[in-house]
Amino acid sequence: MRIMYLTTARHPHDYEMFLKKYKKAPNPSNQNFHNKLINILRSKFPLGAFSTRPMEKNIFLTQSKSDYFYYPGYINTPVLKRLGIITAGLQYYEARTPKVIFVDTLNVTLLELARRLKKRHNVKVIGIVTDNPINITGASKNYSQDVFKKSLVCDGFISLTQGLLRLFNPKQKPAIIVPGFIEEAESFTNKKEKYAFFAGALYPKYGVDALIKTFRKLNPPFKLVIAGHGPLADDLLENKHPNIEFLGQVCPPVAFRLAQRAYVNINPRPIDEQVDLYSVPSKVIDYINSGSVTISTENTEIRNLVGDNIYFIKDAEPHTILEALNAINKNYNYYKQRAAEAKKALVKALDNKVLINKIEDLINKI
Repeated sequence: MRIMYLTTARHPHDYEMFLKKYKKAPNPSNQNFHNKLINILRSKFPLGAFSTRPMEKNIFLTQSKSDYFYYPGYINTPVLKRLGIITAGLQYYEARTPKVIFVDTLNVTLLELARRLKKRHNVKVIGIVTDNPINITGASKNYSQDVFKKSLVCDGFISLTQGLLRLFNPKQKPAIIVPGFIEEAESFTNKKEKYAFFAGALYPKYGVDALIKTFRKLNPPFKLVIAGHGPLADDLLENKHPNIEFLGQVCPPVAFRLAQRAYVNINPRPIDEQVDLYSVPSKVIDYINSGSVTISTENTEIRNLVGDNIYFIKDAEPHTILEALNAINKNYNYYKQRAAEAKKALVKALDNKVLINKIEDLINKI
């Protein structure tokens, strides 16, 4: 059974090149989620990934090993670019004739391409639901309405949370809940380096300003190594501090290696009922999978996965973060053992073989 995966993600090596060439790279969490699912699906099925994002102007780039196909995107007017993507996608389908289409439901052009493929070729369409479009920074009301309307083309869904499924699947089509993915990683056996690590979007609303303040104004037992993109990047570049090392944006494999080496990884995003309903912080799943101690604000799905084996904090205030860092520093071996238990629970819950079986069952139900 051949699959065509409609996405804005790209092969990890290409993404790393993309970061070096472009000032404004796409959302790394979106890249991370879809790339992991693509790799898992490819372990079982022949899969071609069709990406709307260009690597270079005026040319198509194809990774022959992984079969990523990049629409060149050199037509800049919205209407012509949309038509170009759809035309290229139809041609891509004709060359491969897949039986199932997976589509990122947050991209309206890809949803339209999926609709046309379904109409012409009667293929099955499975929507990948990773966020509430209303929560996306800068998203308009019209965009959100368009996403929900065009997602009706989907015959089934793979959703991050039950809350998202209620939004996208009012007709209760076949669906599965997948809070995240993990990839096999070599155990880190070297000595941990004494730093706290964060990688992600550098926005105050995600608690990053409070995290930075913790290391600038207070006296934590570790330095902070921070990577990412967003409005707080300029502040980090212009106002350097001996307790903080800013790396800029890094690709997911580099972020994971840094998380493995860290004494502790931190997710400072403030607790929000809407976020908890529609989101699972993929960075926390990566942090736990790294085997390092993890500090995070509360999240229902994360707690369901690993229980209380990570250090949950009641809020993202600087003094709360400092208290957690001091507690871990004082009794590190205890929290290190809890981190090992958390990883063990995570690997069991998100086993890729079990996930593949769930996806096969979903496809067969459609």
